Amino acid sequence: MVYSGAVDRIIGRPPPKTGDIVLVADGTEKPIGWGLYNSVSMFCVRLMQLEVEATSDSSCALNMEELLGKRINEAVELRRRLGLPSLHTNAYRLINSEGDRLSGLIVDVFGDVAVVASSAAWVEKYKSEIEACIRKINYINHVNWRPSVDILKEDGVDLSLSKELHSSNSPERTKVCRIPIMENGIVYTISLKGQKTGFYADQRENRQFISSISDGQEVLDLCCYSGGFALNAVRGGAINVTGIDTSLPALDLAKENVALNNVDPGRISFFREDATEFMKNALFRDASWDIVILDPPKLAPTKKALHGASGMYRKLNSLAMQLTKRGGLLMTCSCSGAVTQSGTFLHILQGAAAMAGRKITVLRQAGAACDHPIDPSYPEGAYLTNILLRVT
Repeated sequence: MVYSGAVDRIIGRPPPKTGDIVLVADGTEKPIGWGLYNSVSMFCVRLMQLEVEATSDSSCALNMEELLGKRINEAVELRRRLGLPSLHTNAYRLINSEGDRLSGLIVDVFGDVAVVASSAAWVEKYKSEIEACIRKINYINHVNWRPSVDILKEDGVDLSLSKELHSSNSPERTKVCRIPIMENGIVYTISLKGQKTGFYADQRENRQFISSISDGQEVLDLCCYSGGFALNAVRGGAINVTGIDTSLPALDLAKENVALNNVDPGRISFFREDATEFMKNALFRDASWDIVILDPPKLAPTKKALHGASGMYRKLNSLAMQLTKRGGLLMTCSCSGAVTQSGTFLHILQGAAAMAGRKITVLRQAGAACDHPIDPSYPEGAYLTNILLRVT
């Protein structure tokens, strides 16, 4: 990223427009690289190639069409090396924005459907080229375009004013709304109208871990969405699992997924309730579980919201710790990038333990699955924290 405050001057008349390719140089006018300009965003330029790369690979220099094809092919090859897709998993992230060096572009694959989450003006400009590259992947038959409307507005794209951009869903795409997928051998029905791109592929490895520690356990899955953690716990041998969420459509999917996997409905139950209210009522009943999973929605969407969110995370985790049997396990998560990047989540959990009158020990720390690569030069790409605690 080149932030607008870092730009001393723009050379050239007329000045570049949003989406134009521009060269970036340092104060001595020595070239740094090239990228895509934005006249209104705080991200003035999203660099696509550094100068050394453009020199060594001139086929892509100043050519977005060539670069898109190259980067998308590289992303496909990386996932292939990670074993994705496989006989047991066909839901994964194909392109992870800066992690795959395509800032503002996310693509999740669900079976033969690619869901594109666009959050940059340049992505909308090169929409047809992006779709053409994705359609060349031999197992992709449908492309579903899901622009991040609020983020795009900050990038200068108001979809409500653009019929061309807003009408991105052709009849072919809109008819593909509910589709079956498989993750680690578990079958799910997902809704492409659901949260994010329709399924949280980032927690795949953490869900599989829950399966490995659930044998003979009673498990509580808070903010369970469509039942990913809950189903993995049952598959791992949990005696019974309780899932809690406020979203009725998500719970309908969860119940459908129980039937799809021929799970004994007596071992798994889902209830529509606010997580905080459920935990307070459960404490009043003196209920407790061997394993508690807490995966709330993003509570700190920005750094400004970090202080208030810290208090919410502390209260939620304090209640969850009190519901965990002494010596039991709490898997607690934050998908707020501001929390993960601040490095304060463990400190928040220590405060929660003090509130709950419990002692915690960290057993495991993880993030998003390996198909969510992070470029170390853009640490802001790290957003998910998953911590397993022993609670005594």
